[in-house]
Amino acid sequence: MQIFDFSWIVFSYLLGSIPFGYIITKISTKKNILDVGWKKTSGSNVFKNIGMWQGILTGLLDIGKGFLAVKIAQTFEFSGSIQALSGVAAVVGHNWSYFLKLSGGRGIGTFLGAALALSPSILWQPLMFFLILTLLWDSSIGTLLLLTSFIIISTTNGFEAGKLFGLASLFPVFIKRLSPIKELRGSQNKTALIKSRLLFDDNHPHLEPRIKRIVKRLTK
Repeated sequence: MQIFDFSWIVFSYLLGSIPFGYIITKISTKKNILDVGWKKTSGSNVFKNIGMWQGILTGLLDIGKGFLAVKIAQTFEFSGSIQALSGVAAVVGHNWSYFLKLSGGRGIGTFLGAALALSPSILWQPLMFFLILTLLWDSSIGTLLLLTSFIIISTTNGFEAGKLFGLASLFPVFIKRLSPIKELRGSQNKTALIKSRLLFDDNHPHLEPRIKRIVKRLTK
């Protein structure tokens, strides 16, 4: 890896580290998003616990920084592997922001932006699976399908950069789901907690489908 390649990956990490959820929340409400909801800078946390427009804007900007990290790498004609690693670096930056003492979000928006820049023709199928499963059951389960289907479709299409990006992104996404790690050490049922966090991104499983919960609310 040449020095310029490495420098771009570092820049992509810093780009991904820009904490839009934190900034937008501070400007609009003066609250610290790291003290609100599930204490992450994710657009979903901002949307649910701060406001709709703040959450949508955060989500779009998080997608944008992943997209830019890869798109600019493409403009400079970096290799496919460097483009992929730039996307991964942006996801890592989002999850462990340099500007927030390594706090951050979940990385899915930034993943989507980078994947969109890498190959929109491959992304649309995993994205459809994600949206359908998110509506019918749960977004955390939808995320798992998004990641695995992106890897599978990239592999079957011989798209090595997409395969590398998808596989390497599993690490920051799943490690973030397990956080805070220190809570696992003191848990009496560590195995169940790990499974619940990995599958549902929560301390408790979401077994009831989302569509059923929506119907219940509408029929009350």
